[in-house]
Amino acid sequence: MSTQPLAKLDLSAVPAAPHSAWWRHLFVDSDDAQLVCHRDGTVCEVNRRAAQVFGVTNGISLFHSTMLAPGAASQLREALGRGTDRTETVGTVGITCVEGACLVADLQLMPLDEGRWLLVIRDASRRWRLETHTQRLLAAIDSTPDVVILTDVQFRITFVNPAFEAATGHCIEDAVGRPVDFCQATNEAGKTREYLDGVARGADWIGELMMLRKDGSSYPAEMTFSPIHNNNGELIGAVAFQRDISARRKIHEAFQAEKNFVRSIINSLDASLYTLDGKFRLTHLNDGWSKLPSEHGWLKIEAEPQVGCSLLDYVPDPARRAELGRVFHAVLAEGRAQEWQSVDAGGHHWVMSAFPWQHEGKIRGLIYKVTDNTAFVGVQNQLFQAQKMGMIGAMAAGVAHDFNNLLLAIRGNVGLALMDNGLADETRAKLDQVDNAAVRASALSQQLLTLSRDSEEKAEVLDFNAVIQEAASLAKRLMRSRVALKLNPTGTAIKVQMDPTRATQLLLNLCINAHDAMPKGGTVTITNVLADLTAEQVKRFKARSNVQFMCCSVTDTGAGIPPEVLPRIFSPFFTTKEKGKGTGLGLSIVHSVVTKAGGFIDVESTVGTGTTFHVYLPIDTGPLTRTDTEVRRQLKRGTGRLLVVDDLDLVLEFASSFLKQAGYQVLTANSAEEAVKILAQQKLPLDLVLTDYAMPGKNGWQLIQEITARWPLTRCILASGYLDDEERAEIAKFPAVKILNKPYGMAEATSVVAEILHRPG
Repeated sequence: MSTQPLAKLDLSAVPAAPHSAWWRHLFVDSDDAQLVCHRDGTVCEVNRRAAQVFGVTNGISLFHSTMLAPGAASQLREALGRGTDRTETVGTVGITCVEGACLVADLQLMPLDEGRWLLVIRDASRRWRLETHTQRLLAAIDSTPDVVILTDVQFRITFVNPAFEAATGHCIEDAVGRPVDFCQATNEAGKTREYLDGVARGADWIGELMMLRKDGSSYPAEMTFSPIHNNNGELIGAVAFQRDISARRKIHEAFQAEKNFVRSIINSLDASLYTLDGKFRLTHLNDGWSKLPSEHGWLKIEAEPQVGCSLLDYVPDPARRAELGRVFHAVLAEGRAQEWQSVDAGGHHWVMSAFPWQHEGKIRGLIYKVTDNTAFVGVQNQLFQAQKMGMIGAMAAGVAHDFNNLLLAIRGNVGLALMDNGLADETRAKLDQVDNAAVRASALSQQLLTLSRDSEEKAEVLDFNAVIQEAASLAKRLMRSRVALKLNPTGTAIKVQMDPTRATQLLLNLCINAHDAMPKGGTVTITNVLADLTAEQVKRFKARSNVQFMCCSVTDTGAGIPPEVLPRIFSPFFTTKEKGKGTGLGLSIVHSVVTKAGGFIDVESTVGTGTTFHVYLPIDTGPLTRTDTEVRRQLKRGTGRLLVVDDLDLVLEFASSFLKQAGYQVLTANSAEEAVKILAQQKLPLDLVLTDYAMPGKNGWQLIQEITARWPLTRCILASGYLDDEERAEIAKFPAVKILNKPYGMAEATSVVAEILHRPG
């Protein structure tokens, strides 16, 4: 409330006529509403403005009129009641106009003579609105969490809101007068020049800055920096709005990390993914397209697909484009995924899938996935082949078992006949041929068993020249008349250590492959030489450099092997032969046999000229292993009580006969059940039981387990043509049990019997 001293206005000198010119000018014609009232609020004079705007007339009481709001009337009564001799102002009160509008006004009271006061009513609405607006603006600036900074034309800080102190740790006094960038990181000088130069040109700047707190810590902020101009358009300063975006950046970084994680997962899929909108336009894709051939899943993509283009534009074949469009429409309409397969001209098997892309319960588009299924189909075919080979192997094992029993009887009886010293030489020679044939049949039986499981290998020191001769004699029976076979062995023996059956098998397989590569005829040449390895061969095949090697080369004049196929020829089940004409196992078996013998294979091939397989094997310096013919008459004699168990009478009679000739007392049984009865009848335990494995009812291993439990002093020998690794490992846990592989020779059998009977414990 304003109280300015003012001398009382003396109206005694005023002419009696109230409408004199100077009074009209000062009172009646004033732009402000004016009136004269007594201390009790009764109006005695009114000017034109007061009468027009507020409808005030002489004689009314201001305290009871509707012109003043109740609060304003109370303030006026209080002021008049004080009877002061100074001018007073009752500020910002509500006044009602004649039209009913409300104004905000200031009431100024000036004391006159004789207890009268001049009341001047001035409209304060505009000032009130400006003040209110300013107060609200300041309240908003003070309450906002964003930092607000005002600068002068030199960009020195003139104002900061409370959020500045909360964000930076600097108080207002620290900031005022300092450059606007005093809280920025030093490496943001370039951005500072940008926004200051921009504001100097009258342009706004929006960007991110790294800010520093008073304690030295930093935080990211988003800032808008704008110029401030006066009414004449002159730059008078700038305003900066800053917002701490630490939380937003963390959310963004977490979202980006999640996005990158999802993209990494999608890109790791062994498939090409395309997301499409409702009009089949590309919206997203993974990098699978770059890992697949350019033509995949009916698409032809030679460069990165463009987002926004229709995926159908990448389908060159019109019929397939139309078919793919029908599938896409069906997926969008029905909301069900569809999958189908296709094989292209290059032999690739493709699996294509189209499934709906849903968001918030609505189908927004679809996803098209293309997967290369070639490897799976290949593995599936290999599985079918393996299952087929497994069935063949199972049948072969059964045939081999019966075959081994017959061979055992043949070889055994021939051996017994050869023990007769009175045989004529011609008869002995014929029996030797029968025995050799039985030995060869036994080797073939073992080869049949390899179809179902690995047979036990017998490493021997043998002359590889003899292996060439034996393999060649077998190969000639399989070759066409238009294929010639030439042998070039060395003049002296070349000794290697390996299983003789496997040695023959590897050469026979190479000869068969060479034969098949020459459907119109040609020549297969087998050459055997001593070889010195080159440094490149030692490094490439990781061969032993301090060992002498031999090299057996099998050369054909056939079609040759393409360079792209050559690295895969030793892979199991890989074959380039027509369906039904090859298993893809031959070269794999060859590679396995050579590797187990410590050697390696080097291949040379020219398309249209032929192929040479160089088989390198390490030379052995030991003596050659004696053949079965040399040792078969040397029965190991001994004493003891034996029981022979076999369900085949021929084998039972043969085993009983040669064991008796070797000096043993022999009992026989044709089943496990009968053997148990015989053992139970004996007053003293028998020394040894020789039993077959595969018999009706209880097998030989089950019989041996019962014997070791009931008659622990009795030793056991299990005779079998085939046992898997698990069974052999189980039997090896029993030291009183020995395995004898069928078909066995008499010398071998008597040696095993003598060994186990004389074994301590």
